Amino acid sequence: MLLGSVAVYWFVGSNRRTVDFLINTDGEMRKVNWSTKKEIIGSTQVVIVAAFIIAAFLFLIDISFQQFFQFIGVLES
Repeated sequence: MLLGSVAVYWFVGSNRRTVDFLINTDGEMRKVNWSTKKEIIGSTQVVIVAAFIIAAFLFLIDISFQQFFQFIGVLES
C-alpha cells in the first residue's frame, strides 16, 4: 500500500501535465448540469417498467414457441 501511495504521489506530484489535467477535470465537473433527484427517480421508474414489459413480452413469446414445438412434436410434454 505504501508503494502504491508513493507511485501515485510520484506520478501526480512530479508530472505537471497530470496536475493540470486534474485541475481542468475539476473545472469541467463544476460545469456539468446534474439531474435532480426527482428526474433520476422518474428515469429509473421508466427503465424498471420498460424492463418488466420487455420481460413479459419475451415470456409470452417463449411460451408460444414452447406450445408450438410441443404441438408439432419437437418437444415432449
